[in-house]
Amino acid sequence: MSITKLGKGLVILASATFLFACASDGQEETQTVTPPVEETTTTTIDTPPPKSAEELAAEANAETRKARTVYFDLDDDTVSSEGRALLEAHAWFLAKNPSVVITVDGHCDERGTPAYNLALGERRAKAVAQILMLNGVSSSQIKTVSHGEEQPAVQGHDESAWSKNRRGELSYDG
Repeated sequence: MSITKLGKGLVILASATFLFACASDGQEETQTVTPPVEETTTTTIDTPPPKSAEELAAEANAETRKARTVYFDLDDDTVSSEGRALLEAHAWFLAKNPSVVITVDGHCDERGTPAYNLALGERRAKAVAQILMLNGVSSSQIKTVSHGEEQPAVQGHDESAWSKNRRGELSYDG
């Protein structure tokens, strides 16, 4: 037997084996593929409950109350609209806390006589107190003091310094 005949025989044998191995018996096998299960990790974030309108108002009010100075025009004791908004925020807090006492200090710039400036400082402090009382604060919670020109907030002899010295300052006692 030659090698070529032997090689041909092996090729035929291998082909026959392959065909018999792939032949089916008439039953179809179905294969079900289960998709892999993905593991999900849930992280819990502790979120605070939503704030009520009252809580939101209190936070906004606290932010507004950080400012404690009301400014006035020259020779005037009229509170501006910006000053009224600030005083309304303080009044809201004071009305809810009747044991809290506040002092209103009235100040002036250096122009005018000492007697005139003391009187103007008093009028400014009383104007601030009046707005607080109109917004629900008890008169027993408010003290007023006039310093006239004696305690300037800014040193200087020009309008930029004077405008900062014409003021009413709120300070919480205790």
